[in-house]
Amino acid sequence: MTNPYGQPGYGQQPGGYGPPSGGMPAPYGQPAYGAPGGGFGGPPGMAGGGHDIPEYKGWAIASLFLGGVILGIFAIMKSNEVGQYKMQGNYPMAEQASRTTKTLCLVSTILGGVGCVISIIAIIVAIAAGTAAYDSYSTYSTYSSNYCDYTTSC
Repeated sequence: MTNPYGQPGYGQQPGGYGPPSGGMPAPYGQPAYGAPGGGFGGPPGMAGGGHDIPEYKGWAIASLFLGGVILGIFAIMKSNEVGQYKMQGNYPMAEQASRTTKTLCLVSTILGGVGCVISIIAIIVAIAAGTAAYDSYSTYSTYSSNYCDYTTSC
């Protein structure tokens, strides 16, 4: 069968049909599959696509209960910004937001720890004061029943 346009086959070149030597080239200058560098979602050369920037989300949620509502809310908001910046590929801003989140969480944890220590000391002082007040009341009531004055004979 001949092609009416004078070409052999349906646009195919005559000759061998094997793969080109050296494997398949990567399209559009992308690294080949399994090549070092790159990674899904990251610029070439950054391993893992920026997944090594911590978000501190768990610590931010814990700081909501430890150091107060205000610092905890800001820490959670900054932690969410880290994830958003990483998805956008804005890694310098993600690192800055991560550092801010870490600072907020650290301050909140320190304030929460100091608050816990002060609360424990206040509870111990209150128990000691209550015990002392009870002891002095019981001592006073014991003496008052055996009280002798000049009008009574003991």
